[in-house]
Amino acid sequence: MLQARLVGRPPVVEFSRAAADVPDDLWFALPVQLGSARGSRNGAQRLAVPVERFLGGRRWLAEACTRYDVGLDFNPELLELLQRSQLESAALDERLAATPSVAAAAQAAVPDVRVAADSRYIRDLRAFQDRDLRKLLTLDHGANFSVPGAGKTSVAYGIYESARVAGQVDRLLVVAPLSAFESWEVEAQSCFSTPPRIQRFAGHIPHGTEVVLVNYQRLENHLSALAGWLLEGRAHLILDEAHRMKRGRSGQWGTNCLNLAPLARRRDILTGTPAPQGPRDFIALVDFIWPNQARRILPGAALVSDPAPETMGDVSQAIEPLFVRTTKSELGLDEPHLHVEPVTMKPLQRNIYDALRSRYVGMFDLSRTDQSLLAQMGEVTMYLLEAATNPRLLARRVGGDDAVTFRYPTLAIAPGSPLSELIARYTDHEMPPKFEKLAQAVATNAAAGRKTLIWSNFIGNLLDLERLLAPHQPALIYGAIPHEEEAGSLAGTRTRESELGRFRNDARCQVLLANPAAMAEGVSLHETCHDAIYLERTFNAGQYLQSLDRIHRLGLPPGTETRITFLESESSIDEAVDARVGLKAQRLGAMLDDPDLVTMALPDDDDYGQVIEDVEDLAALFAHLEGAEDQVPAA
Repeated sequence: MLQARLVGRPPVVEFSRAAADVPDDLWFALPVQLGSARGSRNGAQRLAVPVERFLGGRRWLAEACTRYDVGLDFNPELLELLQRSQLESAALDERLAATPSVAAAAQAAVPDVRVAADSRYIRDLRAFQDRDLRKLLTLDHGANFSVPGAGKTSVAYGIYESARVAGQVDRLLVVAPLSAFESWEVEAQSCFSTPPRIQRFAGHIPHGTEVVLVNYQRLENHLSALAGWLLEGRAHLILDEAHRMKRGRSGQWGTNCLNLAPLARRRDILTGTPAPQGPRDFIALVDFIWPNQARRILPGAALVSDPAPETMGDVSQAIEPLFVRTTKSELGLDEPHLHVEPVTMKPLQRNIYDALRSRYVGMFDLSRTDQSLLAQMGEVTMYLLEAATNPRLLARRVGGDDAVTFRYPTLAIAPGSPLSELIARYTDHEMPPKFEKLAQAVATNAAAGRKTLIWSNFIGNLLDLERLLAPHQPALIYGAIPHEEEAGSLAGTRTRESELGRFRNDARCQVLLANPAAMAEGVSLHETCHDAIYLERTFNAGQYLQSLDRIHRLGLPPGTETRITFLESESSIDEAVDARVGLKAQRLGAMLDDPDLVTMALPDDDDYGQVIEDVEDLAALFAHLEGAEDQVPAA
């Protein structure tokens, strides 16, 4: 008899045997087929494997035990988990085989959660939200791929409350970026007559907590406590901005999420970007919703390492029964006004920029498609972006002298060279023209009673602008500004929440300075601000495209004018970036069959430090470097 027990926190499936009953061939095949998580102990008589791997290999296990004439004995906890998984698999087969008319009939039969007995849900839903909620309630588990600002959080609370009233769940764990916590807390006040008790996870969960919010980074060190809380009741597990775990078991966040998935009675994912880099990104997401089913659901062409772009259509068709999507056009928003503002560099800045470009153009003679160049050329890109915006960023002064230390040693320019001398004296002679344009625009907006959101990838720019725009009392958010829970009890500490509060509620605060890596997700500013200005952008389309939706989202009154301005230095890398980001938006639009994504697309990466994303970005950078090779002076 081969015994299997669900044990531990986080749980694993522990196999044990009496040597006379289970042959060695079967025993030693277990870790090979199911994946050993803990190794063996007690003379190789016990072996622990991950729950998710056990469920994925249950068919092999049954066939192997039959072949070797070995009986299986499960403890009640594992038997319940196995039976639930089998029922889910059967329900999945039924849903995938259902005709559109059968699916539509099931959706129409879903009762209104607001009138259900004991329901606390009171939120009035838009037509597209009600449609999405009804379809998701016909599924055991589901995915909401609606655009930012479509009300995915409100719909998710409707799913949870429906499942709670039906007795299927009694608690909710939400894994989300810290910036999204506020939305879950605020929406609960609008969705429920008596809001559930919500706790931001800080290492323990107080008794009586119904909803726990935890960020992806904290899963690793607290997986045991969270798994225990899921198993103590009937849990609903939601991943918000779920594209962050798209790497699956090749990444830590994905591994943690996949380990928690089988422990929940219901699973849902929320993301506007189900496939930021390509069809393969669906694998981890589908495996979270339906553990171990991705390779059965998705077409084979999507599972290869380099799937063709047209594979996306096959993927969308394959998983259409399992997800909902509200498009940007369905939100009924007025189109934003997008405007590129050309900026002419002043003479000293132009000399610096051209000398820098001339220096780099001949430095890289490797294959232009060599992936190893991406990181190094990412440094070149950031250097050029600094020069095109604010050359002061190229160097920092050390101590009280005028020595210059360049930030990228592999690209450093020798002190005393013509280029270093230009940089050293830059701030004595010029104000960056982008700063001048920006200050003028902010003053004009402030005079008209309009607040301004300013985006920059460089912390030095944000700090310089904080001083330059001091009369407008700017708020500031970047990586070093902590969230409230990270700041702890230190009195007077400036936090992201306090800065957002100032911008939203203090009439004297007319400007918010923000870094896309710190604030591109989860923050809603559409009730406060209708003007955004980009000081510069990188090739990372995700940060830019997600940041657009901070001020252009559901809830904007009809007739509201949303203005987006891009400051671009003429004959600089800014122009190459603009062309590449625009092309990526078009490709995302084609992938998701949503023409509106051409101008209002979604994030594409959970690695927000990545500057150059692919070899096409690399080619665009080389094209820019070579464009004036013979016309610029040598450094």
